[in-house]
Amino acid sequence: MRSLWRGLAREQGLPVWALLAIFLVMLLSWNWQLIAATSAGIFAMIAVYVMQDWNWNVILWRIQKYLQSPYRHLPISVASGAVTVFLTYTVLAVWSNQENHWLASANILQLGATLGILGLLVRQAFKQWLQRQQDNFDQLIAQLAVNDDLARLIAIKQINQYAQDNRLPAAQERAIADYCQVLLNRETETTMRDAIFETLETMQSITAKPALKRSANNI
Repeated sequence: MRSLWRGLAREQGLPVWALLAIFLVMLLSWNWQLIAATSAGIFAMIAVYVMQDWNWNVILWRIQKYLQSPYRHLPISVASGAVTVFLTYTVLAVWSNQENHWLASANILQLGATLGILGLLVRQAFKQWLQRQQDNFDQLIAQLAVNDDLARLIAIKQINQYAQDNRLPAAQERAIADYCQVLLNRETETTMRDAIFETLETMQSITAKPALKRSANNI
């Protein structure tokens, strides 16, 4: 295909980008709906392919943290106003372009039901993700209280990895720092204490720093 375009460019005396532009204009004049649909499909394919490499746990944690911040009121209000304007314009356009108002009402109700179901599904999926993250966190924390040294070491290693892979809320960071402080006062194994220090350094929380200093002084 590349050699074909280069051959045409040499014969016509035009650069490749000019031939591509002419070809695209011809396609648009022939069937612009097909070209628009094909372009949308290509962009959607590229977007989905790129989004699979994103760290969705971090993104969802940031969204959840932002929704709980005191600075959320103005952006949420602006977004709600913009969505309301778009939906109102869409409803009025559907109502005015349809001669049969019953059909227009059915289309509007279908649009409202679709958006409502989509919103409920997104909300339910987000709640399930939060509950799953909390359950995983609780299971890891529960392993710190077992009597088996190896199980506690595996648990603290997993908590360290969990903290690196996920943006934890401040409450969970403080809780992990408190648990690590208690473990430092109990543990005598060097491997376990090193793993606890690594976890505290990963957290880099306010409550972890005093524990780190006190334990270092004790050592």
